[in-house]
Amino acid sequence: MLRPLLGQWRRYWLRDPLLGFLNLGLTRGLRQLPLDWISAIGGFLGVANQRYRFRAQGERAQRAYLKLSPAGASAREAEQAVTRLYDHVGRSMLEFSVLDCLWPEGRIAVAGAEHLLAARNAGQPVIVMGLHLGNWETIGPSMMGLGIAFHAIYQPQRNRFDDRIARRARERYGAILLRPGIAATRAAHRHLAKARGVLLIYGDDERRGYVNAPLFGREVRPRANILNIVRFAWASDAVVIPAYALRLQGARFRVTYLPPVALAPPGDNHAAALHENVERLDRVITPVVRAHLDQWYMLLDY
Repeated sequence: MLRPLLGQWRRYWLRDPLLGFLNLGLTRGLRQLPLDWISAIGGFLGVANQRYRFRAQGERAQRAYLKLSPAGASAREAEQAVTRLYDHVGRSMLEFSVLDCLWPEGRIAVAGAEHLLAARNAGQPVIVMGLHLGNWETIGPSMMGLGIAFHAIYQPQRNRFDDRIARRARERYGAILLRPGIAATRAAHRHLAKARGVLLIYGDDERRGYVNAPLFGREVRPRANILNIVRFAWASDAVVIPAYALRLQGARFRVTYLPPVALAPPGDNHAAALHENVERLDRVITPVVRAHLDQWYMLLDY
């Protein structure tokens, strides 16, 4: 009985502050280095973590890659893809320290901006449904670079100090953050329905070790973001625009905004319409994720 409580105490008062202090010093120090160096160091650390800390996780990700890959990949190809993924994730983690620098330095190209801009010019509220591809955090700076302010519902980090680092990194480029909960739900609805603003929410969220989307033939779970996105859209008459980022080379990215996904109205059969709209969104994002599994962060939790 006492052992779990002691473990929680050690984590909260010893491990988390120590790691948070180290990560804070690392991120502040890295801002003095060239962007390409920061990204490369992150890639090196990511692969090292795969080899020496997260070997079991890497093996699980290889099995998931073999299961989800459309091309019938070999075991060797899955191993190489997961190594690329760890390199990419390590880069993305250290690039947190310079998120506000990526757009000013011309590191983010944008495709499909006309879809987002057309909706804003028409005065429509917009839900940008992000995916954890590429450096997914570059979606926010790309919107700010296009002159579009937004609110974002984010997933807090388990370590409260790391969470503070992540929030500050996002706030530096102008994001307005909403911590998940009832208050965030109400604030997001007001922002969409009354202010007719833009909300960024990631459709491929993870809860308690389960990745909610894409579905890949599974049933949708009750609290999945992909369900919440449909409900937000219904409640505010917002358009839903899927968006994703891909790493091109080093610390250079392309953010793509897809055309708005037409949603069915709630109608008389609310449950059936909800299911239909989830299927519509899933049909759009599944091929995108499947084609870029080696850049999909959530493969590590699948």
